[in-house]
Amino acid sequence: MRAEIVGVLLWIRALRSTRLGESKDPDAKVKRAAEMVLATWKTADKTIDEEKGSYDANYKLMMWTPVWHGMTMARKIVGENTALGRDLANTISLDLEPMLEKAKQIVSQHAGEDGTRRGLVVYDALSNMTE
Repeated sequence: MRAEIVGVLLWIRALRSTRLGESKDPDAKVKRAAEMVLATWKTADKTIDEEKGSYDANYKLMMWTPVWHGMTMARKIVGENTALGRDLANTISLDLEPMLEKAKQIVSQHAGEDGTRRGLVVYDALSNMTE
């Protein structure tokens, strides 16, 4: 399994848990999805190919932003002070957020005057949901 695909599943489960279950995980679906993301993390492609210009960076923003949002939500659901919550926090801060920031910078530099690149739109929409 690919981490970015499992990560979207985590995002959907975390959204559902937050919207319908008051951030509870009685059936442990969020926990299992978070564990699957972390289990597949080492094989995930988190590098940005700068030779492809902003194309690859934009793709990474579109692909990984929902995963970041899902992992952030999952931390709150499973408990920030649990072992899983700490593992998610480390993965987010050491791997995912730096890659997203780099991608965001590259895409922003190459965006048109209106700044409407799909990756930036997704990033802005989901980052506003976490605040």
